[in-house]
Amino acid sequence: MTGDVGKLYARALFELSLEENDLEQVYGDMEQCRKVFEDHPELTDLLNSPVILKNEKHDIINKVFGEEKGTVHDFICLVTDKNRIRYFDKIADNFNQLYDEHKGIREMTAVTSVPLKADAKQRLIKKLEEKSGKTVKLKEVVDPSIMGGIILKMGDTMIDNSVKGRLDAIAKQLKI
Repeated sequence: MTGDVGKLYARALFELSLEENDLEQVYGDMEQCRKVFEDHPELTDLLNSPVILKNEKHDIINKVFGEEKGTVHDFICLVTDKNRIRYFDKIADNFNQLYDEHKGIREMTAVTSVPLKADAKQRLIKKLEEKSGKTVKLKEVVDPSIMGGIILKMGDTMIDNSVKGRLDAIAKQLKI
């Protein structure tokens, strides 16, 4: 159910932002609002509370996000009124996926044993963009347990070129 709600509301917001030629503004506002909800999880509980009246919830939204009306402000009021505010993080995730797909951006994760140096990271991004034909948004994860090398993840695809991965493959071949 959570995934369906997130996809449904994200799709509606995405299509509305395209219709109103407001995609970049909505994307930025969604990121700012996500940060507020992440930093203050009690806000979700407050807006989800059945004992607080609708107009009081709108007052809270106005105080937290400002009284300036906009697509995302109105959207937060809507999902609060529909008792779906607890799904905001899923909605934001799905919205970002739609945005990235629309803009030709591919999110990838690079797992390394030590942080990548800036020039190595840029070379990796450039190579990944050449191979995928998309703009790459690279998320870096440091995991010392892989001992060296790199693991690349893109959606459901994973390329394991780590020392640990190679050792595991050799052990499997030798049936150790």
